[in-house]
Amino acid sequence: MARVYREGPVILGHRGFRGRIENTLPAFRRALKYADGIEFDVRLTGDGKVLVHHDDSFVADGFSHSLRDLSLVELRRLHPMGRLVPTLGEVVREFKGVRMDVDVKEIETVEETLRLVERYNALEKAVFSSEDPEIVRTVLRECPECRVGFSIVGYSSVPRLLRLKGIHSVHVPIDAVSYIGYRPLMTILRALRRRGLAVYLWNYRMDEMFWVPRLISVTDVLISDDPARLRKSFLPQGATE
Repeated sequence: MARVYREGPVILGHRGFRGRIENTLPAFRRALKYADGIEFDVRLTGDGKVLVHHDDSFVADGFSHSLRDLSLVELRRLHPMGRLVPTLGEVVREFKGVRMDVDVKEIETVEETLRLVERYNALEKAVFSSEDPEIVRTVLRECPECRVGFSIVGYSSVPRLLRLKGIHSVHVPIDAVSYIGYRPLMTILRALRRRGLAVYLWNYRMDEMFWVPRLISVTDVLISDDPARLRKSFLPQGATE
């Protein structure tokens, strides 16, 4: 069972734990020893299965293989992680009572993703996020009661954010501090929260131990590459249930 922390921001494990076994059931189980929930990515296989996988391809035996060119059976036979690569159904079935951020990478996955999350009664715990405004709008249209977030991936995201209506959260990379500066980023995060939007802070090639303490006061949810280190270093343990 996942820990429930009564103090401090919510922590989600970024792909469970970033690294060799990221986006797998073992990674999610490990993350939930320290985190309040998990974040993961969904894509489509060639035979229409919604898969938990970050990239749209993988390398095996010196060749690049597109997920869309393979059935689930073929993918698991070729993929370096083999059967550890889970379907969305497998993840939601095991962790349906856990907070989850479902990063929707492809618009074609929206209908089946929503169906699976609803099938396992996990909608209440789920946030659906995407860097693609059309995916965000599609999820909102198909599931008006769902919590939906928009992910910032650079300057081009800003005008897209301003045109979005009805979103729950904005998912901001820590590395934004490197191209807009610390004080401007703090100002933006405060402004987002004043608009009633939850701020989800996620890591991209930055030192969490340095930046999280400086940004935590304007953050609602931390999507951490290493929730164990983050929790043990400075975030309150609190009571568990």
